[in-house]
Amino acid sequence: MKHRAIIGLLLLALFTLSACANSETPTPTTAVDINTITVDIGADTVSAEGRIVPLDFANLALQAGGRVAEIPVSAGQTVAAGDLLLQLDATDQELALTQAEAGRRQAEANITTAEANIVSAQAGLEAANAGIRTAEAQVALLESGATDTQILLSESQVAAANAGVQQAAGARNAALEGATSAQIQAAEADLAAANSAVVPLQIRRDQLVLNEASETQVNQAQLQLNAALANVQAAQARLDELRSGPTTAEQQAAEGSVGASIAQRDVSQANLNLLLAGTREEQIAIAQTEVTRAQNSVAEAEIRIQQAEAGLVQAQTALTEAELRIAQAQAALDRTRLVAPFAGTVAEVTVKVNEVVQPGVPILTLADFSGWRVETNDLTELNVVAIAIGFPVEITVDAFPGERLTGTVSDIAKESALVLGDVTYRVDIDVDDDQGLPLRWGMTSFVNVDTGQ
Repeated sequence: MKHRAIIGLLLLALFTLSACANSETPTPTTAVDINTITVDIGADTVSAEGRIVPLDFANLALQAGGRVAEIPVSAGQTVAAGDLLLQLDATDQELALTQAEAGRRQAEANITTAEANIVSAQAGLEAANAGIRTAEAQVALLESGATDTQILLSESQVAAANAGVQQAAGARNAALEGATSAQIQAAEADLAAANSAVVPLQIRRDQLVLNEASETQVNQAQLQLNAALANVQAAQARLDELRSGPTTAEQQAAEGSVGASIAQRDVSQANLNLLLAGTREEQIAIAQTEVTRAQNSVAEAEIRIQQAEAGLVQAQTALTEAELRIAQAQAALDRTRLVAPFAGTVAEVTVKVNEVVQPGVPILTLADFSGWRVETNDLTELNVVAIAIGFPVEITVDAFPGERLTGTVSDIAKESALVLGDVTYRVDIDVDDDQGLPLRWGMTSFVNVDTGQ
């Protein structure tokens, strides 16, 4: 009753101070750590029972389930933060990551192509606008009558059109002739180099299998061999393409380019003939038709620019999605690895290689045995108010009668627990010096906290 009365008076005083403060202009206050405040309960010490635990420990589990492929550590082994403790079979995750990275490379290539298409479309628009200006100038010249300058200009257009026909014909012939012997020889050399890279990788994979290496090492060797075999297939496809010559589509495109150049030459020649024959109404009509055709070309070029820009947006979206898939695949791969969250000693491993584990189930215990602490859940709500962080503690351990250790209160839980009907709080006490005693995890201890500060 005395303790409850003291607590009640404190609460009343706090309420009175709060009411007075509310009558004035509120001022900002600094939060006070409750673990630094104590209440006098009329006793110089507070006692409790606890157990010896390492300075830090964790029961570790994986975020993913699967078959255990490798356990590179054993109980009693010291590890550093970030060291690999356990590896699940990650064949599927590694393949998914490889595929995601290939998707990103394809998306990046598509962006490059789309950007090139935009540049090409813009160049086409500029050419179409130039065509409008030329056609409109031709109409103006015809309407004002043929001049020596106009005739010279038309003759130069005919000469340029003839040169265009020759250039297109040369490109067509080159396309129809197919690859040169030098190109085929280079492709054959690439294929030979790709084949030579396969042999050592295949030998290494076979040696790992014969030597019964870990499954992770064998899988990595197989992935490298698969990549080399893919390079061989790509080199073979390139060589086959060169040997088979141009495709039907390439031949048709080359022939179409020649046909378009011939048509342009014929138009230029017809314009020159009309100029030499004198301006007639039909000449002006033809020139105005050219203006209309050039205007249509501008509209088509603008559409091509819009399509190219839309293609770029799609390629950029695909790249974003590919990067997201890579992040997801990498995260899935990371979930197959259990690494040490802090430096310590492996206390226990509860699984073996080839066992199947479930996500979230503890499979390994890691502890920091560089120091000890006492963990107690035995302090009731009536006693915990008398202690604060930093208070000195006397510790006895049942396994070592007559020995006295010292410690310091390092943490007091802010949330209670119900133990055997009593409201209790967990309190952690750091052992200052174990005095060379062979303390073990879980040993029963008894603590006396000095509250007479």
